[in-house]
Amino acid sequence: MTVAYTLITAIAICMIMSLRTLFFPSKWREKHLSIKNFLLLGISYLVLMIGFGLVYVLLEVEGVDLLVEEGEVIQGDFLDHLFTCLYFSGVTLFSVGYGDVTPIGIGRGIALVESWLGYTIPAAFVIKTFFVDGHRDRPPWKSNG
Repeated sequence: MTVAYTLITAIAICMIMSLRTLFFPSKWREKHLSIKNFLLLGISYLVLMIGFGLVYVLLEVEGVDLLVEEGEVIQGDFLDHLFTCLYFSGVTLFSVGYGDVTPIGIGRGIALVESWLGYTIPAAFVIKTFFVDGHRDRPPWKSNG
């Protein structure tokens, strides 16, 4: 039991560090559209999708029912759980929401946080790419005077 929660904590730390580089970079070197910025965005999405998918599957393995597929608790072996949880994580993060896999119980709260992050990541990307002016130490919403 403690191994799963230790892994969940490690996954959460990785996701937070990934988000930190997107929301609070120490130096945002390129202030225009570039391949590097798109890779940073893509890697951030990938880390979150895999991270939340692993959180879902680890909690499912611990016996916490988080997801139902077509009205029934997910059945099958570990790989079935893993692929279903990764699929649900991607669908939730990108706000597609097909409805074939739905969260229950505490899974609703986790899915809510994941979908909120899915909405805020593009906003952070746009702000960092287009609205940051030449002053690195000053946030874009601060005035000159």
